[in-house]
Amino acid sequence: MSSRIQLKDKKKFLKWFLQRYQMKRRESMWILNYLLNHDIVLNKTKFVEQADKTPRGIKMAAVGVEDEPFRFYKEGQEFDHPEQAFHEVRLNWHTDLYIELLFQDAFLSPEYVTVLEDNPFAKWNDRLTPDIDEEVDDAVDAFYLQEQRQQLLDAIDQALETDNKTDFYSLVKELKAIEDKMEANCSPS
Repeated sequence: MSSRIQLKDKKKFLKWFLQRYQMKRRESMWILNYLLNHDIVLNKTKFVEQADKTPRGIKMAAVGVEDEPFRFYKEGQEFDHPEQAFHEVRLNWHTDLYIELLFQDAFLSPEYVTVLEDNPFAKWNDRLTPDIDEEVDDAVDAFYLQEQRQQLLDAIDQALETDNKTDFYSLVKELKAIEDKMEANCSPS
């Protein structure tokens, strides 16, 4: 998602979105229509998650989701007045604007995912807890050991078929070491 999203893709998405969803606040529709009709501003707009972490962001919710209808964030301050945000968007058209749209099944929508960008102020992988990082590392290690084990079993079969006792004994020794590692990783700490 690090590549720059094309203006035409943002326009196509906004048209699609505005045809299908009703916002909880009508002013949200005004802002989205304004963006759709002002290329210079839309070029500076990025669709992201966690707009509240950005220097200048807006969260807008569609009807059908539990989220707050509207929030505007500027330099750590939070506002719930869409008119204020609209004024800010129009006045500071040259400044990056981060928008988070909250709507039903957002991440199942290819149209939305196409324009979604990584938030430089809240990268998705920064949200992973150390426990999740550790679980992922453990899973990768377990997979790697399982792959090594399978390769050794295949090599042992080959050694048996060719009656190569030297390779057989060496490979069985390696297999035992791998299986000991696997057992150590599975036992509770």
